[in-house]
Amino acid sequence: MKKKYLLLLLFLPGVALAQNDFQFSHYMYNETVFNPAATGNSDKMIASLIARQQWLGVDNAPSTQFLNVHTFVDQLKGGAGLTILNDKVGFENTLNVKLNYAYHTKISETSTLSGGLSAGFVNKRLDGSKLVYEQGNDPKAVLGNTSAFVPDFGLGLEFNTAKLTAGVSSTHITKSLSGATEFANPRHSFLYAKYKINIGADYAVIPAVLMKSSGFIRQYELNATVVYKEKIRAGITYRFKESIVGLVGVNIQDWILIGYSYDYNAMPVKTYSSGSHEIMIQARLKGFASEKHDYKSPRFF
Repeated sequence: MKKKYLLLLLFLPGVALAQNDFQFSHYMYNETVFNPAATGNSDKMIASLIARQQWLGVDNAPSTQFLNVHTFVDQLKGGAGLTILNDKVGFENTLNVKLNYAYHTKISETSTLSGGLSAGFVNKRLDGSKLVYEQGNDPKAVLGNTSAFVPDFGLGLEFNTAKLTAGVSSTHITKSLSGATEFANPRHSFLYAKYKINIGADYAVIPAVLMKSSGFIRQYELNATVVYKEKIRAGITYRFKESIVGLVGVNIQDWILIGYSYDYNAMPVKTYSSGSHEIMIQARLKGFASEKHDYKSPRFF
C-alpha cells in the first residue's frame, strides 16, 4: 500500500501542474529529443530507440519509450527528423509526436552553428477514477477517463566543433508555468555542453553537463564517459539530489551502438525502489547528404 500512496502523492492535481517532462539517462546521445537544433549534425541518418523503466518495484512507476530519427538533407540546407515519445506515469499516459528541423550555418571548416524548430502535439490521457483526493469536492478534480490534444512547439541553438558541443533550447514554448494544466506541461529550458579529450591513440574522455528547468525547479547532471577504440564506453552521471547513474555501451558493428544504464536512487524513493533501468539501441545509417557533413561531434564519439 505504501508504494501506491507514494505514487499517488506525486500526481494529484496541483502537483500535476508542476510535473516535469520525461527523464532519461542517455541524453548525451539524443539531444534532438529536447533540442531541435541538434537535428542533422551528421552525414548519416541517426535512429535511436530507448526504453526506460523508472523506480523498479514501485506500482505504476514511470515507464518511457521513444523513437528518434534524424538526418541532414541537402535540399533543406539542414536537418530533418521525427520524435515519437510514449510516457506512462501512474494513471497518466502521454504521447508526444513532433517534427524537427534545423538550419545549419558553417562557421569554419570544423565548426557549425544551427538553429532548430520542432512542431507537433501532445496527447495526454488521465484516468481520474483511480485518483484519491484530500478534498472530495475539489472543483478541479478529474474523476473519469479524460484526454486532450495540445499543440507543442520547441526552439533551440547548438554549436559544434570537432571536440565541443554546446546547446540551449526550450520545449513547450507556448505554455508558461502559470498557464500549465493537467494536460499541458509548462515550458522547459535546457542548457548543455560536452567536450572530447583524446588520451593517446585508443582512449578518449568526454565530460558533459546538463541543466534542466521548468520554472519551479531545476535539475543538474554531471557526466563523464570513457571511450576505448571508439568501440567500448563506460560512464557515470551524478544527478544532483536524485540519483547516481552508471552507463555502459558497445558498438557491436561500426554502425550500431547498444547502451545500458542503471540509476541508483539517492532520494527518499530508494526506500521503495531498487533503481531504474534503461536500454538504448542507436543506428547510424546511410543518410541523404551528398557530401560529408560530419564534424565528429562528441555526440557520436
